[in-house]
Amino acid sequence: MTRTKLSLLLFLIPFLAILTEKPSFGVADEKREAHRVGGSCEYHRYEGRAEVISLRKVADSQNQAGEKHEVRFRFNPNEEIKESFVQVKDREFLLEINQSPYLSQEFIEQHGIQTGSVFDGYLQVIVKGTCTPTIFEFPSLSSK
Repeated sequence: MTRTKLSLLLFLIPFLAILTEKPSFGVADEKREAHRVGGSCEYHRYEGRAEVISLRKVADSQNQAGEKHEVRFRFNPNEEIKESFVQVKDREFLLEINQSPYLSQEFIEQHGIQTGSVFDGYLQVIVKGTCTPTIFEFPSLSSK
């Protein structure tokens, strides 16, 4: 083997090892099962209540399986949020279940979701790491 080929091989081996390694992902919270990109992260959890302020049928829902709806809510925490980058007062948020912004008619009926509905939940705010900055959780809206 020529000296040039040997040098090239020795140069490429470390890079190939890095490329074939499986990436490691940090867990956002010990109780959370989903992994988040960004390493080990910690969250402060705020209890509160969400109020549905709008429920509208998605215009292109005929292209999807069944009728779909967009649900928007306001979140009212039970205590003041200490993290200055988080603003919830008078803000609307899109309700996403299983990372989907559109909810099925069946899901809406099953959970009694309508304008004015109120349900308990949590706002998790990142305090350490580079994961998702805020996460809403609504245990009563988990799949039944």
